[in-house]
Amino acid sequence: MMSKPVLPVTITNSRGKCVTIPAVFDTGSFYTLIRRDCLPPATSCERLAEPRTLRAASRGSRLRVTGTTVLVIGVGGKKVLDHALVSPDLAREMIIGAGTMQQWDISIRNRNGRTRVVVARGMGDPEITEVD
Repeated sequence: MMSKPVLPVTITNSRGKCVTIPAVFDTGSFYTLIRRDCLPPATSCERLAEPRTLRAASRGSRLRVTGTTVLVIGVGGKKVLDHALVSPDLAREMIIGAGTMQQWDISIRNRNGRTRVVVARGMGDPEITEVD
């Protein structure tokens, strides 16, 4: 069984404030989540009127989601933009979910026991930055 890769990512908010934190690349989670205390300073976070509850990987465990935010995530020399759910209860600092990975063509490759994360598209790519 292949373990989920953990890589340092740089998180930047709309005000240009950034932090570097470890992120788990998890194809088993659709959502990208970040722990509230790992957000860069002065990150605007839209608070949910009612917190949502998601099932977590551990049998019977739950995860409370209290808000959403938009972040630029720097990984593998590229930057991607996506929404993240914000949770005070997340065990890890951040989880990059399958939705983000599909949107930006991020893949996990395992060869001879070595796992790497490949980011095929980023915000600087011409097909992303050009408007017809």
